[in-house]
Amino acid sequence: MHTILRFLNHRDFVLTLALVLGFVLGERLKLLAELSVYSLGVVMVFATSGFSFSNWWPLRKVVAPIGWSVLLNYLVFGLVVFVLGWLLLDTGDYRPFFVGMVLLIASPPGPSVVPFATMLKGDSNFAITGVFGLHLLAMPIAPLILLLVLGQTVIEPMGIFLIMLKTIFIPLLVSRVLRHRRLITGVKKIKDGVIKWGFFLVIAPIMGMSSRVLFSEPYPLLIITAIFLFAMFVVGLGYFMVMRTKGFAQPFLISSTLMLTTKSSAFAAVVAFSFFADDPRVALPAAIVSVLVTLFVVVFSFLLRYQKTIFSKTVD
Repeated sequence: MHTILRFLNHRDFVLTLALVLGFVLGERLKLLAELSVYSLGVVMVFATSGFSFSNWWPLRKVVAPIGWSVLLNYLVFGLVVFVLGWLLLDTGDYRPFFVGMVLLIASPPGPSVVPFATMLKGDSNFAITGVFGLHLLAMPIAPLILLLVLGQTVIEPMGIFLIMLKTIFIPLLVSRVLRHRRLITGVKKIKDGVIKWGFFLVIAPIMGMSSRVLFSEPYPLLIITAIFLFAMFVVGLGYFMVMRTKGFAQPFLISSTLMLTTKSSAFAAVVAFSFFADDPRVALPAAIVSVLVTLFVVVFSFLLRYQKTIFSKTVD
């Protein structure tokens, strides 16, 4: 029985179930889409409960991790996706797909960077500092990117800021309460389950609201998939390979590669549901990325195992 429960609560099973149910139920998950901002807020409360601002003192400790994270997640990944999306999709009927890609560019890195970095034996301090640092920086950065690229007629900056408050700032404040010594032990016991099933409540409607366009719009589906495959697997793994030859430490390379390739598809989807509820095309890029991130981690994990076997001297 314990084995069955562990399987049912495994991250990969929960993600797969969210994708399958979303595809099967389709737009019947509209209510979950409307509630997604609150689902993501609950996830972020528990995801940030393990973070302590005392780890950022003295402040000079966080400058390098946050600087690297901004460079990789926003500048490198963001520019690659923006340029390719602008060239291939920013026209006519395909523009809503481009808008969805811009929402991802403006999004902070996915919180999953932290557990993935731990699982792959990366630099946990870099991952934690980068993720939470960029979530705080995203509060001014995300509205600014959306305003500059899409304009005020498409996205209301104050509306974006309110979403940031609900999904980042307020959860971070509430999570301080959960760190109380009388609560933290119980919080740790349920934290992983709440985060996994909270993401289920966000990812299922992402797939559900996008299911109608998955087969009706094959060209943009293929183009968006190709763009993110290039950004993750060519640029991301290329970065890892090149920086490895420069002598950077393996744990840093693992965490920084994850930082480069992982965007919060949940945040992008929440914005899409809030501003473009009647146009499922905008949420499609978030649905695609939610699948590709898992695929990337599987491939990256295999690459690391292969590297340790064949290039043990280089890795050590």
